[in-house]
Amino acid sequence: MLSLKEISEALEGVSRNHALKLLTDCGIRHKILLSRNGKKIYYAITREQIQEGALKEKDPKQIAIQQSIALVMLETALNRH
Repeated sequence: MLSLKEISEALEGVSRNHALKLLTDCGIRHKILLSRNGKKIYYAITREQIQEGALKEKDPKQIAIQQSIALVMLETALNRH
């Protein structure tokens, strides 16, 4: 479990906002823990997973293909009823 600061450092200088976008795009879950200074958010990923490329940016063409497939499946399901 790593904090957003640790993740952005592991990604070698990527901004925290960009790291957060990569985390949400990849579906990495987070956990909120209480500490003396308030709430801390940790993400379910390790440094090894980051180094292996778990947080790669997705190909826009692949995203468009997946979205169109999902829309066709939704349209098919709605037309049945």
